[in-house]
Amino acid sequence: MPVDRTRPPTEWPGLETIGLTKLTDDIYYGWLEHESNPLFWHWCPTYAALPEEKTVSGGWVGAGTGAHTLVSREPLHLEPSLLWSCCGTHGFVRGGAWIPA
Repeated sequence: MPVDRTRPPTEWPGLETIGLTKLTDDIYYGWLEHESNPLFWHWCPTYAALPEEKTVSGGWVGAGTGAHTLVSREPLHLEPSLLWSCCGTHGFVRGGAWIPA
């Protein structure tokens, strides 16, 4: 069954995410019960290009932000930028918006 690109896997065991918020069509964030910083999900074109049997959840990749500074929860502001080395997606979250780097 194909992975629904509009629904990040927010119910993975140990990564159950609440308060899911869409930043872009490819980037979402939510909150883990035991973490003060958000968990991010992004749709990775590198993983999405792999055969389905080679991925856990299609192109969705999760990333914690425990090493980042939470400047503001509402609107969300994190420092420094986020970078996914799998595909090079890179940007800032400031004022609750994604700003490509």
